[in-house]
Amino acid sequence: MKQTTRHSRQKHCFVALYVSDGEWIVARGYRLYRYNPETDELTYFSRLAGTKNALLACFRLTRRLFRAEITHLYHLQSGGWMCIARKALFKYNQESGLFEKCHDIEKGSRPMNLCQGPDGTIYYGEYCYNPQRRPMHIMQSKDEGQTWQVAYTFGDGEINHIHGIFSDPYVPDRMWVATGDDDQACIFGYTEDGFETLVRQYQGNQQYRVCVPLFTEREIIFATDSQYEQNYIHSIDRLTGEVRNLQPIQGSGIYAAQNGQLMMVSTTVEPSSVNLDQQSHLWYSRDGHQWHELTAYKKDWLPCTYFQFGSIRFPHYEGESPYIVFTGRALKGLDQQTMTIDIER
Repeated sequence: MKQTTRHSRQKHCFVALYVSDGEWIVARGYRLYRYNPETDELTYFSRLAGTKNALLACFRLTRRLFRAEITHLYHLQSGGWMCIARKALFKYNQESGLFEKCHDIEKGSRPMNLCQGPDGTIYYGEYCYNPQRRPMHIMQSKDEGQTWQVAYTFGDGEINHIHGIFSDPYVPDRMWVATGDDDQACIFGYTEDGFETLVRQYQGNQQYRVCVPLFTEREIIFATDSQYEQNYIHSIDRLTGEVRNLQPIQGSGIYAAQNGQLMMVSTTVEPSSVNLDQQSHLWYSRDGHQWHELTAYKKDWLPCTYFQFGSIRFPHYEGESPYIVFTGRALKGLDQQTMTIDIER
């Protein structure tokens, strides 16, 4: 349902990567800046060192064509920073003032996310086009990115790829992992021992095709990411395990975020026989149950095979911010630009 809400909007020529009440970190290509939303001031922070993709990242269309972009930025438990860019992970070096490469990505252009466990171990899941369902690894680093080892392997024939790994803020030591894409390859399960074992709690159909789960004390909220079936925002009751449909959405639910108690889900323009909508829609909820559509942007004219699907993406929130912040990719009027909305709560 649509809801009329008073809010002010401001568009910015940068990609928002990290948002907290105190500071934002944003990117223009492979350069990062600190941004103050109250004063609208932008100050240089750092850049990615020694990468051949830096020139491609300078231009909007080459950035999209070659996937030469910073997709995620993480504030580590130690206070350091790590980011995902094309074919590599980069960690901030205080002495040089640069983000320096700490790990090469072997499969695909990048993982979908990083996750830092309660003990400081950093994890990511391999993500690439893998129709043969060859083995896919969960990788780990126990020294903040300096060295990496295999933590867990999905064997031959099991999955296509790993959508992400996510710490559960309400269950100590629990991390959830989501995989896809075909029915038996859709797994949503968890570990409580650093992937020595994996409990495959849900598996076997598109209803469990999760990309980004959102957590409350009693439930897990997620959107499905299917090109085969109608997509929904679902809830999982932690006590009973029951999965319920909450809200049908217009396309694949690849991106989601949580800003305090405020939850956000966007749809991606990923055309299929069931996903016919040509807009990326942003949905939000204050309780995880009542969902409202906030805005939508149309896919631009460039072919998605080369220039990516149309999507609304979110920064990583730390704490609670008075703003809804989202960045567009391959959207008319919001390609690699960020919109901030000061919404009345």
